[in-house]
Amino acid sequence: MIIQDFQEAVGKSAQQFLHEIRFYHYKTLWTYIANGILAIWLISQPFLLDYQSAALVKSDILSGVAIIFVEMIAFNPRFGLLRWGAAIVAFWLLFAPLIFWSPTATTYLVDTLIACLLIAFAILIPGLPGRAGHDLPGPDKPPSWSYNPSSWIRRWLGIALALLGFFLSRYLAAHQLGYIPHVWDPFFGDGSDRVTESPLSKSFPISDAGFGAVAYILEVLIGFMGSRARWRTAPFIVVSFVLLVIPLGATSILLVIMQPVVVGAWCGFCLINAAALLISVPLAVHESIAVGQFLILAYQQKKKFWSFFWLGGNVLGYEGKDPDRRHWSIRQRWAASYQGISLPWPIVLQAMIGVWLMARPTILPFTTESANCDYWMGAIIVTVAAVATAEVTRTARFVNILAGIAILILNLIFSSGSTAVLISGLASAALLIIASLPKGAIIERYASWDRWIK
Repeated sequence: MIIQDFQEAVGKSAQQFLHEIRFYHYKTLWTYIANGILAIWLISQPFLLDYQSAALVKSDILSGVAIIFVEMIAFNPRFGLLRWGAAIVAFWLLFAPLIFWSPTATTYLVDTLIACLLIAFAILIPGLPGRAGHDLPGPDKPPSWSYNPSSWIRRWLGIALALLGFFLSRYLAAHQLGYIPHVWDPFFGDGSDRVTESPLSKSFPISDAGFGAVAYILEVLIGFMGSRARWRTAPFIVVSFVLLVIPLGATSILLVIMQPVVVGAWCGFCLINAAALLISVPLAVHESIAVGQFLILAYQQKKKFWSFFWLGGNVLGYEGKDPDRRHWSIRQRWAASYQGISLPWPIVLQAMIGVWLMARPTILPFTTESANCDYWMGAIIVTVAAVATAEVTRTARFVNILAGIAILILNLIFSSGSTAVLISGLASAALLIIASLPKGAIIERYASWDRWIK
């Protein structure tokens, strides 16, 4: 039924649309063959390599058979949607070496590589299944927005940060899985070893760094999905992207807070990953606002909600086009990549206060209770400040007023025996509350969302 809605939306009869699906199918036939070759690679791999794991041998052979089965059925243009099945198998391949604690690095590496290639050949290169290469007609830029949050120039930075997180997480996972004996830490000596070998990390059923690597590579792959108007042509992709980035960011911050509190050490690469995620969240949230506005307007205009959610479309009054950037300078392109994010001095000051509180127990040690309070509150403050760098979520800065009040109370309770720590807490609380009041300049425009930016 949904495909029929898409066919009608592109203005084609059933016969015309089937003809175009067949024509597009033959143009992209090589991607089916590529996935078939990858499937044979998976099936033959256990006979060439010493897996040292019967479970992983079965997993790879069965995954290869499943891919061949899916691609053979999807070879018929009428069943093109089944190519999502290859993506599901790829998703399993990303997790299988972690679930079965792959004894060899080669199996882990190859399964991850094949999984990424399967998704690329099934979804990214030929486009979303069942669409014959079509995107529903309509504007690139959301109406009354000053820029397009889904443009490629706005996406590349988030993809690059996710790639950074993927490579660093894979390095940490290699240590947790036993492939390398030691993790080099750029800041804290043996801190990364202590964190990755801690009871906290070992309490997870799979490698927590490996799980992070899977999340990051999915973020990269989803970042490449959809056209420059995907806020309108594929809302489900944007929602999936945001649902991946925001929980991943929250989990990363929580684990960073627990490092000094539970483990008593810092992990340098974990902090770099957390910082990259904190930058990714404000980069991603703009698209979700545009999608929300689009779906609400579609509902108000009595459109078929689920058809719009899965297949996209257009609504009355939506016009707008991306600018031609072919003649832009490098400086202009760089500025366009972070449109909608700004750093007014109050937000910068909030982040500096948060960083100071996280560092304070090392510089001005006192009691364990006061140190833990500063670790927790500092991380929360930095997270809120990072979210507030996005103009669409600038109102989030008010949360730091509550954080300032909490710091004031906690320092009066736990820091009374140290004048220096007490002064640090009181000054931090006062400055934080003051810095949380100004909104700072709002440069871009976001249609109906403008009234929510206080």
